Amino acid sequence: MDSYRLLKYVRLAISHIVLIAFAAFAVFPIYYVLITSFSNVPTLASISIGSLIPRPSSLTLSAYYYILFKNPFFLWLKNSLIFGVSSMLIATAAAFLGAVALSRINMPGKSTLIYFIYVLTFFPFTVTVIPLYFMFAQLHLINTYYGLIIAYSGGSSIFGAYLGKIFIDTIPREFEEAAMIDGLGRFTAFTRILLPMTGPVLAFVALTSFIGAYTDYVLANAFITSGKLWTLTLGMYYLAVTNRATLYNVFAAFAVLMGLPIFILFIALQKFLLRAYSLGGLKA
Repeated sequence: MDSYRLLKYVRLAISHIVLIAFAAFAVFPIYYVLITSFSNVPTLASISIGSLIPRPSSLTLSAYYYILFKNPFFLWLKNSLIFGVSSMLIATAAAFLGAVALSRINMPGKSTLIYFIYVLTFFPFTVTVIPLYFMFAQLHLINTYYGLIIAYSGGSSIFGAYLGKIFIDTIPREFEEAAMIDGLGRFTAFTRILLPMTGPVLAFVALTSFIGAYTDYVLANAFITSGKLWTLTLGMYYLAVTNRATLYNVFAAFAVLMGLPIFILFIALQKFLLRAYSLGGLKA
């Protein structure tokens, strides 16, 4: 009996050690970025083990002051939020309508279209930069809000429509049919019955659409030539990389500031995202 208890405690201790190790491995990058943002470490060569456990007297807000008050950070933030929020709203609405059409409406070539959309989800968004640039240049949409918003929304809505179609397929048609028997039209039944039920997957599409547009650098760098339209990613590269050397404290502070809107959006959508994860687990 004593050996059994000892073996039980050993297994429990090993499992806790493994979990603590994984937790430390997951939390360390966040801790590293925060500590670096409050330090005077300008380059990678200046980083040492001692800088990871700094003294309170060595902590400074110089990197944050430099970003917020010595540069047009709030202009870059405004532009990034315009691109991110607009793309999120358009992509989520288009994804819902496309998902409903693919799941509920019978039309010629529907299976071929679904397979085509499925294949499109495999291509990384960066492969479309050159074709989009030439096409949007002909339409005079380079260096405008509209051009980037359309580009971001199109890429996100394709993935969202396919994901939403899979989710809506699991919802019985009887819900909409009962609503239409009670006098609702087809579109009203979709918006009042399907829309609330697809909230979890739409929240996931909204979050990924916002993050994709908000953190993009490649397309923004290709489409934007005016400093008035610069986004946070362009501003981060401009501030953090000088003379081919990276200012790691500025880079880390910028990453912290840039991550705040994503964190706020995640908290706002957390209830729906948890439902999406739990439904996905149950269906799996």
